[in-house]
Amino acid sequence: MYISYTHLPLVMHIKNPISGLNATFATSMAKKGNVAFISQSGAMCTSILDWSLQANVGFSAFISVGSMSDVNWGDLIYYLGDDPNTKIGDARSFMSAASEVAVSKPIIVIKPGRTEQAAAAAASHTGSLAGRDDVLDAAFKRCGVLRVNKIREVFNTIELLGKQPRPRGKYLSVVTNAGGPGVICTDALIDSGGELAWLSDETMQQLNELLPGHWSHSNPIDILGDATPDTYAQAVSIAAQNKFSDGILIVLTPQSMTDPSETARQIAEVSKKYRGTKPIIASWMGGAGVREGIEILDKAGIPTYDFPDSAGKSALVLLCHMNSFVQYEVSTS
Repeated sequence: MYISYTHLPLVMHIKNPISGLNATFATSMAKKGNVAFISQSGAMCTSILDWSLQANVGFSAFISVGSMSDVNWGDLIYYLGDDPNTKIGDARSFMSAASEVAVSKPIIVIKPGRTEQAAAAAASHTGSLAGRDDVLDAAFKRCGVLRVNKIREVFNTIELLGKQPRPRGKYLSVVTNAGGPGVICTDALIDSGGELAWLSDETMQQLNELLPGHWSHSNPIDILGDATPDTYAQAVSIAAQNKFSDGILIVLTPQSMTDPSETARQIAEVSKKYRGTKPIIASWMGGAGVREGIEILDKAGIPTYDFPDSAGKSALVLLCHMNSFVQYEVSTS
């Protein structure tokens, strides 16, 4: 998975973790991965880089384009679209490149300047004005680009796309030891366009044999507050084998009989069986009591969120847009 930049046009800063090239003002080298990140903002790049080292997320390329005096978004999207490792001012170039590449490599956009005041602030920084936001939004949808509006969503999306495999569809199974968070997660998933997976007859039978009689008997799969780490691991394994499920979200709340760390260890082992075939993400709710469990899941390549609604919304990105990934921040010109 070597990247050659012999024919890549000049950009402001570039980092190639695959070959070890670091032609940026950042002192740290990004970890190797399959996510390409492009931003007009060098500061955004350094922030994402610093976070990625802690979150154990890797990149195939890391590019800051600055004012784009000789290279636009279309140039880079086309280049990275052909990369096996992996200018709104020129709308035609952008849409042409994005429409072709988004078929095989998901493209996620964070485009600032949605309000008049923010557009004015962007103009003062870049020396150019932003286009009408409704027009840009329509253009993104037309060419198959997914837009996010918050920096947190950029972090979440990069982690998802950098750690988990492409799913077959948009149907999610939720395994939880608490009913309320499962319902909240469901709202976030459905509001974002995802769906809960049907539980097959075989899955229902296996869960009935494993769980107490008063479990939820539906998805979300509420395995109840006294669930042991072994119960969690078996329930997740059963849910992952459900033919109607495209991905698994595991929610844990630290109740009196809960062992967040050991549960995380067993989930990490279970996830090895489905690595590369079915994505698994998690929400370990709480503070210091779940911190070790989150670190265990992170090392196992399982994206973990503090709150289930954040996980549910992020799951839609995972379920609908996963593949080798090109990530960029659109110019405000």
